[in-house]
Amino acid sequence: MENPFETEKPVRPTFLTVLCILTFIGSGWGTVSNLFSLVAFSPEAIVAQIQQITTMTGTEGAPSWMSSFMGSSIEMLQTTIKHAIPIYSLLTLFALMSLSGAILMFNLKRTGFYLYTFAQIAQLFVLPMYSGWNMVVMASMIVSGFFALLFIILYGVNLSKMRN
Repeated sequence: MENPFETEKPVRPTFLTVLCILTFIGSGWGTVSNLFSLVAFSPEAIVAQIQQITTMTGTEGAPSWMSSFMGSSIEMLQTTIKHAIPIYSLLTLFALMSLSGAILMFNLKRTGFYLYTFAQIAQLFVLPMYSGWNMVVMASMIVSGFFALLFIILYGVNLSKMRN
C-alpha cells in the first residue's frame, strides 16, 4: 500500500545543475570582484591607466578606429572615477540577484529564472547609464549581452522542470 503523505521529489536535470554551477562561479566572482572594487577603489590607479592610454594614443600611424577606441576608453575610465560608488554598488546588487536566482533555480524554483533574467538584463545597462553610448561600452554590452542571452535561453529550456 502506498503512503499518501509521501510526495515524489522532483529530479534536477544534469544540464540545469551544470548551468547553475557555472552561474555560481560567474556571479560569485562578479559579487566578490565588484565588492572589492567598491571597497578598494583607487582613483589614483585609474588616473595612471588614463595617462598610460593617453600616451598610447599619441602613437602616429595608428588606425582611426584605434584612436576612437582609445578615446572611448579614456572617457569610460573618467566616468568610472566620477561614478565609481553607484556603478560598483549596482553591479554588486545585480550579481547578488543573479546568484540568488541561480540558487532558486538549483532548488527548482521558477521564480529564480525571472530574478536571474532581470539581473542579467539590468546589469547590461549600468555602464551606459553613467558613461553613455561609446565604443567601449557598446563592445562590452555586446559580449556580455551574448552570454547573458545564451544563459537565459539555456535556463529557459529547463523552465518546464521547475515548479512555482
